[in-house]
Amino acid sequence: MNTIPRKIHFPRTRSLWFGLSLPYRALKLIFRNKSLLFWSALPLALTFILFIYGISQLQDWAISLLQEYIARLGFDPASLIGRFFLLSGKMILWMVAALTFIFTSSIVASPFNDILAERSERVTEIPLPTVTKKTLKTHVKLIGIDLFKTATAFIAAVFAIMFCWVPIVNIFAFILAFLLVTFQYISYPQTRRSIGLRQGAKFLWRHIYACTGFGAIFTFLFAIPFLSSFILPLAVVGGTLLAARAPGSSQLSPLK
Repeated sequence: MNTIPRKIHFPRTRSLWFGLSLPYRALKLIFRNKSLLFWSALPLALTFILFIYGISQLQDWAISLLQEYIARLGFDPASLIGRFFLLSGKMILWMVAALTFIFTSSIVASPFNDILAERSERVTEIPLPTVTKKTLKTHVKLIGIDLFKTATAFIAAVFAIMFCWVPIVNIFAFILAFLLVTFQYISYPQTRRSIGLRQGAKFLWRHIYACTGFGAIFTFLFAIPFLSSFILPLAVVGGTLLAARAPGSSQLSPLK
């Protein structure tokens, strides 16, 4: 059996494309696997319940207050000017609702993301090393690693935002921002295997084209109101797929 990895023409382009294609790859994998579909849909269902029975009622209350305020200004809510103010207020409330929905879905999904990533590991293209049972001390250590990574990513994100307005330098700032998005979602399988910040950073540098592609496409998708909540499980599964595939194997060349 030939164990020499097959040659890939234009490995950087192919690696970038692999990163860009991960939302589609993750979507196919989720719909092929009932377990992944369940753990992807559960937090979304909980978010919709909270949104419909909680936030939507707050919106109705806010619209009622807006109508009263328009009437106090001396305009009939049914008049042209009244309808204009009401429509403008509804648009603002819609944007607030979109942001609230995204924030709520992120909070609700947090406890489920690690479970989703762990289930994804069972069906990756290249199997990840098995995680042995861990003691309480090890779990505490892993939480510390995860918190340290999050804090470091936040600091780096602040610097990326500060320099995104500087010509030429902003190109590198955007790349850094994309890599930070990738860093967040490859952390689930990495942290579970006690991979620290330095090793995680080396992974990003070693596979910078694939990681940039992943970060770029998910940054774009996360910027779309409401849709971003549906994209979250794709990012978790996609990050796991990237963490497993990027190093390569005896049959597949490493990604750049």
